Amino acid sequence: MNLIRKSLFCYLIMVSFILSCHAQNNQEINNLVSFAKAYGYVKYFHPSTEADQVDWGWFSVYGSEQVMQCENTEELLQTMQRIFEPIAPTVSFSFAQPSADYPIEAKPTNEQGYLLVYWQHFGVSRDMNKGNPLYRSIKVNSLQKTDGNETPSGETQESNPNKKAGKDELAPAPPLFQGSPKENENWTAQIGKELWISMPLLLYSKDGQTFPKSTTDIEEFMVSGEQTTATDASSLSFRCGNLINTWNVFQHFYPYFTEMSIDWDNELKASLTRTYKSDSDGHVDDLKRLTSALKDNHVSVRGTENPYFAPPIDVAWIEGQLVITEVFDPTMGFKPGDTIEQINGATPQQLYENLRPKISAATQGWFDYIAPILMITGKLNTTLNITVAGKTAELERKLNYYAQKDSIKPSEPGYRFLEDGIVYLNLDAIPMDTINKIMPQLEKSKAIIADVRGYPNNNHELIRHLISKKDDHKWMQVDHFIYPDQQQIPGYSDFGWSMEPKDPFLGDKKVIFITDGRAVSYAESYLGFIEGYKLATIIGQPSSGTNGNVNSFTLPGDYIISFTGMRVLKHDGSQLHGIGFLPDAYVERTIEGVRAGRDEFLEKAIELAKQ
Repeated sequence: MNLIRKSLFCYLIMVSFILSCHAQNNQEINNLVSFAKAYGYVKYFHPSTEADQVDWGWFSVYGSEQVMQCENTEELLQTMQRIFEPIAPTVSFSFAQPSADYPIEAKPTNEQGYLLVYWQHFGVSRDMNKGNPLYRSIKVNSLQKTDGNETPSGETQESNPNKKAGKDELAPAPPLFQGSPKENENWTAQIGKELWISMPLLLYSKDGQTFPKSTTDIEEFMVSGEQTTATDASSLSFRCGNLINTWNVFQHFYPYFTEMSIDWDNELKASLTRTYKSDSDGHVDDLKRLTSALKDNHVSVRGTENPYFAPPIDVAWIEGQLVITEVFDPTMGFKPGDTIEQINGATPQQLYENLRPKISAATQGWFDYIAPILMITGKLNTTLNITVAGKTAELERKLNYYAQKDSIKPSEPGYRFLEDGIVYLNLDAIPMDTINKIMPQLEKSKAIIADVRGYPNNNHELIRHLISKKDDHKWMQVDHFIYPDQQQIPGYSDFGWSMEPKDPFLGDKKVIFITDGRAVSYAESYLGFIEGYKLATIIGQPSSGTNGNVNSFTLPGDYIISFTGMRVLKHDGSQLHGIGFLPDAYVERTIEGVRAGRDEFLEKAIELAKQ
């Protein structure tokens, strides 16, 4: 009997311990969610001078570490106020919805000489990698170089607004677009079950300093915090900080939440929960799982190591199986059309399903293109066991898949003159100057087949020879942001290619475009004209459904994440993202076709061209 009592007692202690840990984790995750929301609001929309001076990558980790220690909401409020005060003196946290009136402490008694500063984001460039000058973030009325160049920080900097402007001196930054936050407004939002944040989105600025000035020196604040802040993904707070940093970029600036029906708040909590069970080796996967919910083909998560080395084969997902399509080493014993039965003991179908939550794919076609690549690639010199026809071979990953694959394949011609006056153009390979050289033959041809199963080689000037009138479609849009959470968007700027017809006119011929799920971005800009102006018959499979200039950012630990920074539509104004351009005639690739060395898509195009 005593033994039974002891066993029951031990069991109850164990259950109590598990429940206690679960409750503690829930509290920590709720704390992190509240911090995440405040982090993004202040980083992107509070225009204090001090917020420009802080290292936001470091602060995401430091703040995570601090709020995880809070055992209840009272401690959380006090901690949030303490860590945000040095960088945002007028930000306040409370247990009830704050007043919407502009805080008295944020307004100087004498406003003479002050300018109102506020954030405007054209897309976003704040804390982004430098690479796409289209996207901009600027603090209106803070000071920038008068030659129009950005300051070294990539945004603007405060200085003396009364100083006479000259070359390379500073002057108030003009707005990027019309629209500003309301004056005398205190912006408020609920960031937790019982927690609110309030902050002005406009601040008074004079002599290089927003009012009021923080009583804490930012450099000292960061130096003291850095002594205890984690610096790599072995730390839970580091992983949480990176997830919070990432989540906020998309929360405030991702253009496709409505189209893709994404519950982004839920993804934040789910990703934080997952990383509690993760480790440094799983951090890239944590980031991939979070961003896969965006369903954006431009999303890429890269760590410091290149994971895209492959054995000397290429593969594709065909008829629900993983099929070898290219063999670069004939001594291996494999041949095109062989189906892979297992990789390291797992079936391709199992790997396929395991990859679903890790690939950001707008369409099934893009997922089917990327998943096979990820099944065979990995770090340099690692091995994988591939089973084909019941026999297993150990293969070594030595081929840099993206950098070397095309260079060791038999080169595909950029063009071919086929029978019956048909000209084939491989738009993925042929440069525009070569197209111009064969223009006389194109002009004499009866039909043109253009292949865009991939990424064209900067040859979109071909479109000018297919259109009969000037193009004025505006199909790319960059949103303007002045409020958090993509609220009250004042408008957007739209763009097109503004192409004009050019001789010789080729649009009077039978023109056929081949495409499939590999056609992404620039390829879909191409296809937009083909479909929008009805310039050709499109055959094959739907394109990938993602277009627009890419933006990217780097997290602590040198993790780089890229994404689509603008909205792109079809030429008739309908949705492109997640749909792609649909073919007029569908074609399926078959395993038998691979074995026979046939290109079934091209065969169908030739058949139509001859009709």
